[in-house]
Amino acid sequence: MRRPNLRLPRRPRSKKAIAKGARRSRAPGRPKLPNDLWFRISTRFRAIGYWVREKAQIAGRALATAGRFLGALWTERSAQTRRRSLAVAGVLALYAVLKFAPVPLVPCSVSAYKECPPPNDSVALVPASAALYGHLTLERDSRQYELSSELAADLPQVQLLFEQITATLPTPSGARVTLREDVLPWAERDLAVALLPGPRGSSRALLIAGVDDRQGAEDFLAKVAPPGEPTEQDQDGSALSVYPGGFAAAYEGGQLAVGSEQAVRAALDAAAGRADALDEEAGPLGELPEVRFAEVYLTRDGIARLLGAGGPGASQLDTFVDYGASRGMAASATARDDGLEINLVSDLDPKLLKASPTVFADLPRFEPELVSEAGSRALAYVGVGELGPTVAGVLERAGGQGLARSLRRLARDLEGEAEVDPVKELLPALSGQAALVAEPTDSVPFASLIVDGVDEERASEALAKLQGPILRSLTQSGSGQIPRFEETDEGGVPVRSVRISPTVNLSYAIFDGKLVVSTDPGGIAQVRADGDDLEGADAFGRATDDLPDEVSALVFLNLDELLGLADRAGFAEAPLYAQLSDDISNFGSLGLAVTGSDEELRTELFLATD
Repeated sequence: MRRPNLRLPRRPRSKKAIAKGARRSRAPGRPKLPNDLWFRISTRFRAIGYWVREKAQIAGRALATAGRFLGALWTERSAQTRRRSLAVAGVLALYAVLKFAPVPLVPCSVSAYKECPPPNDSVALVPASAALYGHLTLERDSRQYELSSELAADLPQVQLLFEQITATLPTPSGARVTLREDVLPWAERDLAVALLPGPRGSSRALLIAGVDDRQGAEDFLAKVAPPGEPTEQDQDGSALSVYPGGFAAAYEGGQLAVGSEQAVRAALDAAAGRADALDEEAGPLGELPEVRFAEVYLTRDGIARLLGAGGPGASQLDTFVDYGASRGMAASATARDDGLEINLVSDLDPKLLKASPTVFADLPRFEPELVSEAGSRALAYVGVGELGPTVAGVLERAGGQGLARSLRRLARDLEGEAEVDPVKELLPALSGQAALVAEPTDSVPFASLIVDGVDEERASEALAKLQGPILRSLTQSGSGQIPRFEETDEGGVPVRSVRISPTVNLSYAIFDGKLVVSTDPGGIAQVRADGDDLEGADAFGRATDDLPDEVSALVFLNLDELLGLADRAGFAEAPLYAQLSDDISNFGSLGLAVTGSDEELRTELFLATD
């Protein structure tokens, strides 16, 4: 029997439904491809999925098996064995931390992160009364000897200059002695020199060297000793050879001590404990870095004898030592993978400091922030904190000589001529930190003084009054015409400039709490511009990264740029520059930080290699 058709008649699709179906068929998620191609693609993806799932299951079963095996291995062990295993694992983990992490108080012999200082055996023979002590490590197994030797190999002309200086030192025999040919072949571990004070301001010299080759040491003695056979003497169990003329030599504890008889006898007494030896941990010596390959120490008497009388570089060094207030100073050299580190510490006497004030002791400590205002290729940067109050304090407390005296005379002249007292009106308006920057150009570099924390209204009034005296001083200097300040607008900032020479266009501007004085308007534009700055420059980072964050003064020199400028300026014809320029070119930049107080002056210098 035929079943009846119970289906209802199909409703016709609306136009809206037809349009919706058409849009769905044209959906971008699936391009219109032949059915057989879609079938092949989907089959391939399903096969890849099956393969990945199969490998994951195999790996999971292997890990589970390994876990069950290790778990069984652990649970089957006795409690004592498990405790021992945990203890061993803990010890290994602790060793790894102590060995490769910078953990405080961990000795360098354990930590691979820390470098051990070279041993120093010679200091035990140096009497505590020594006015001068200098030491150079010859410990060939030390990291410092390795690094310093590599550094010396890159500085052949400096080595030659040092050899020429040492060859001029007098010897009892009058023979010419060089370190490279006459000492280093037989010496090991240490090389030290000392000066002991003698009667009526005289000094007694002492040389100490570790002995590796006894015959080489004897040959050295034969070369430097005065003519005549020595007499062998005994000093409380120590053998002493005394030559005619008061020269002596002695071997003690693997060290050779030579020099004046009184100095060698004092060295033997110090080594035997009959007299005090120099303490490396006391005074400024104890403030130096432990890791170093060379150091020099001077007592107050040594400073007076060797530096107070003047000499090459003595006056410049006084800035960082303060001869009049120092109780003693010490300096060290440390070789690093990326350069050479120099440290200088001067121990100040607060009572003597009142009679011999030093600039750096009065400078407040600050974090240099104006490096971001200098260009990335800046030739030089010098930064100090609280410029106005600091200069005013120096003018009030400093003695009647030098820069302070000149500044006071200038202040009096300006007060009489412009009716403005810079000490009372201008300097208090400059309360922030300051930076002196030298910037390169395609021709002549320009210099800029940048001061932050400026009272804009007060500084503008004081500088406006000073324009006249400045112009008159330029006219009196014979410029040939009367210059005048001209004002221009640079992006809404008034810039006042006066042409002093073809290469100097003195300009200043006050904006955003800053005062910028420059020998070129480009200096003001540099401070206002956005872009690469000195703070982010690689040369600045390499030279200053390890310097203190807070300093009394910061100095940076871009040696690469300065050497290029010197070559273009014709310095290559100067004999000393021509001799040392190749050696200096091994260093790319220099950073120097000074921190001062009424008890200590500390200078840290780093020469970064290229």
